[in-house]
Amino acid sequence: MKHSFLKTAFLAGLAFAVSSLVAAPALVVNKGLDKEKIDAAMVKAVFLGKKVSWESAGRVTVAVLKTGPVADAFYKAALDQDASGFNNYWRRLAMTGGGIAPKSFETEADLKKFVSETPGAIGYLDEAQADASVLVVKF
Repeated sequence: MKHSFLKTAFLAGLAFAVSSLVAAPALVVNKGLDKEKIDAAMVKAVFLGKKVSWESAGRVTVAVLKTGPVADAFYKAALDQDASGFNNYWRRLAMTGGGIAPKSFETEADLKKFVSETPGAIGYLDEAQADASVLVVKF
């Protein structure tokens, strides 16, 4: 009984420690978008392909992570869906010719580099990964 309690306590502590390692996702944009007014409704429209151009910077280019806890947290917070729902949405949209699928990246470093170098780019990453190469936007 004692071992069972200790094992359960250890696993609960481990789960808490791991979950606290994943910071909240940060919305990042190319620095050329510093004049854009980006709110929650716009973020949703951009990531669902309904807003395809910026007022000040031309075409929207969406960058996403292929998988992971940061992607899951972002989709839940910004779109109220999970990664699977987001990916299925874009598969259906692309099949009907209704939009250009987001650029997909394996790592946050690659996504950040793409956003920093691509005019009109928007994406997300762990807030701990954000630096001066991109503009972090609160929404």
